[in-house]
Amino acid sequence: MPNVICPCGYSVPKGTRCDCSTKRAAARQRELDQARGSAASRGYDGKWAKESKAWLAALGSPLCACGCGRQANMVDHIIAPKGDKKLFWDRKNWQPFNDICNRRKAIKSEGGFGR
Repeated sequence: MPNVICPCGYSVPKGTRCDCSTKRAAARQRELDQARGSAASRGYDGKWAKESKAWLAALGSPLCACGCGRQANMVDHIIAPKGDKKLFWDRKNWQPFNDICNRRKAIKSEGGFGR
């Protein structure tokens, strides 16, 4: 199988990745994670856990808002707040969701695991 030239200048077998691209991808992911901040820094802290659990309990036994028929076990934001605390705490922007469906939604709308 012929080799290809990586942008860094190294020749690598076709269909494989050069070490430099893996390192660049890992460095880029670290930068994105640092810029995004922790879940707690984005508002998903003890107060969120308490409020969202109480909101779900007040609904009774809600089903996932996506229509899958699963039992809701978490609260999802209809519109991602992206740092907007008013939108984050606006209960009109909350919907009951199942965590499996929430991961699918994040992958579809944000490009993969919330990134």
